[in-house]
Amino acid sequence: MKYCDTSKIVIERTNKDVVYNIITKKHYANTWTASSDIYAIYYDSGEHQFFSGKELKLIGCVIYGNPVGFRVIKSICDELTDKDVLELKRLWIEDGYGKNIESYCIAQTLKMLKKDSPQTKVVISYADPSVNHKGIIYRASNWLYQGNEIGAADAYMYRYPNTDNWLSDRAIGEQLGTNGLKGVLDKIPDMEYKKKLRKHRYIYFLCSKKEKKRLIKELKHPLCNYN
Repeated sequence: MKYCDTSKIVIERTNKDVVYNIITKKHYANTWTASSDIYAIYYDSGEHQFFSGKELKLIGCVIYGNPVGFRVIKSICDELTDKDVLELKRLWIEDGYGKNIESYCIAQTLKMLKKDSPQTKVVISYADPSVNHKGIIYRASNWLYQGNEIGAADAYMYRYPNTDNWLSDRAIGEQLGTNGLKGVLDKIPDMEYKKKLRKHRYIYFLCSKKEKKRLIKELKHPLCNYN
């Protein structure tokens, strides 16, 4: 597949109503998530510019929000607080618009975040190996890698009886109010479960180069080479 024509990609800050159906129907998690900074990805076909100017087709979105739980933030660096950290929580872009479109859109929205969320110092994101994600798009947009051994407790994937799709512990937590194995089985005794593969963790610094250098020295978990 060829590279995307970036001159035809339009990214705009938007709201939940615009991209809700994309996330709940097309993203593998199939659930909405709490968010603070939402960006819609459009493709300008240019087919009818003579009549109406740009003709934009909604082809995806990138969604950022506060990480769930204070442990995530403090697992990066002790001095960071809620206002300092965002998580890239959802990314979905329709196929067929170029093999580099995801990394391009991530890079562009990170630039927009510097203006839209100037207090943010660090963005964190995960690649889930249970859905064959390794984080290639993060590597292509220069995120720093922290491996996949962070976090001591085992987590589980769940599948409702007589269904096909495995759901993440986070998705189950949003639905049932608990995602621990005992709590889930107390509510639904015949829920299927399997141990969850640990996610690859990536971080990206939005702060100044000087502060980035200082924070890297304070990281609780070392940076790793891509493998």
